[in-house]
Amino acid sequence: MQTPGPDAFIVTIHKTPAEELTIQDVIVGSLGVAGTLFVIAMVLGGVLSMLLLAWRRRFPPEQNHLPPVSPLIPDPTARPTSQAR
Repeated sequence: MQTPGPDAFIVTIHKTPAEELTIQDVIVGSLGVAGTLFVIAMVLGGVLSMLLLAWRRRFPPEQNHLPPVSPLIPDPTARPTSQAR
């Protein structure tokens, strides 16, 4: 066995104790994740609504619809007829 020379050095590794997770850390972390997801959902919802509004303005719905079938719903395109004879 050889003895270490004068230029050799010895390294000792000391493990530091890991931090313990408390219930408060878990709750704060879960609220952070939920808050992040909420903000992302709100931003994506706003972008989608803006896109739908822009689409609706660019391509408006057609105005010629079929007349309603129900006798309780008045037909806005019907001409008034005279009932007196």
